[in-house]
Amino acid sequence: METAKPYAKETKVRIEIADGLEVFTTFGEVAYVTPDGMGIAFDVVESESYGLLGRWLSRKPRRSQRHSFSAPAEIKDLASRNKQVLFTRDLSAGGCFVKTLHPLPKGSRIRVRIRHAGARFTAIATVIDDVPEEGMGVEFIGLKPKDRAILERWLAGETLVDDALTYVVVYGLFFLLLAAAVAVAIFLVISPR
Repeated sequence: METAKPYAKETKVRIEIADGLEVFTTFGEVAYVTPDGMGIAFDVVESESYGLLGRWLSRKPRRSQRHSFSAPAEIKDLASRNKQVLFTRDLSAGGCFVKTLHPLPKGSRIRVRIRHAGARFTAIATVIDDVPEEGMGVEFIGLKPKDRAILERWLAGETLVDDALTYVVVYGLFFLLLAAAVAVAIFLVISPR
């Protein structure tokens, strides 16, 4: 929930969301706090409210566009400290889908590290959807500005050059091609006709 004044983590809250004459009501707890707001985990939702929420979610578009994106992702469960190296399936400004036969339960807090095109992206995230034997949907809840910039570049389709080895290879190839062009030019100038 976006807000300039989020409640403290673990604060119990009553939630009312209205859309016209329909009102969704439940209780919950603040699960996490970010600079932009807070995440709320619902307690048990009554079947009437659950059906209403389901109808609303089915008609509302996603907050961010997903892009097909396959890259290695190190997932660390912050509760157990267990690590897995998996692969992403898609990526958006708000999260990603990670392929795994054994997804973590919804609500699990994790650290995600993705390496792609020479860049390293890290975020704290929450599992928001677990699909048995397929994977899990992950929502980013904690991003540093440098990681947000990397994510935005990936989504824009730019390739990042971030590590020393990549610089050596790129600039080495450039200078090799430049040296070859100079050698050809010299050969053409001094060769007899």
